[in-house]
Amino acid sequence: MDNSINFSIDMAPLMERLNKLEERIIQSSQKSWLDEYPNMLTVSDMMEILDIKRTKASELLNREDFPVFRLAGTKIPKHLFVQWIESHTEWINQNTKLSSRKAI
Repeated sequence: MDNSINFSIDMAPLMERLNKLEERIIQSSQKSWLDEYPNMLTVSDMMEILDIKRTKASELLNREDFPVFRLAGTKIPKHLFVQWIESHTEWINQNTKLSSRKAI
C-alpha cells in the first residue's frame, strides 16, 4: 500500500508577483533626490533646490521662459522645472550652486 500524496503547485502566479516586487524594489532604489519634492514646487522648494536667494528667485520667476503657474499661488510644475534646468544649463551654472549637486 502506497501512502504517498501527489500534488502540484502552479508557480506562475507566485513568480509573477515576485517579479513585480523585484521591479518595484529596483524602481525605488533608482529614485532621485528630487523625488522628495512634490509635483508642484513652491518658491521655497525651488530656492532650496537651486541654492539661491529670494532676489535670484524673483529674477527667475519673472523670466518669460520659466515654467511658473500663478493661478493657485506661485507654483512650479516639477517636470517642467527639470526640463527648464536641462535646457538652460548655462544660466544654472552661472547663477546657482546646483551644478555641484547630484545630477537631476
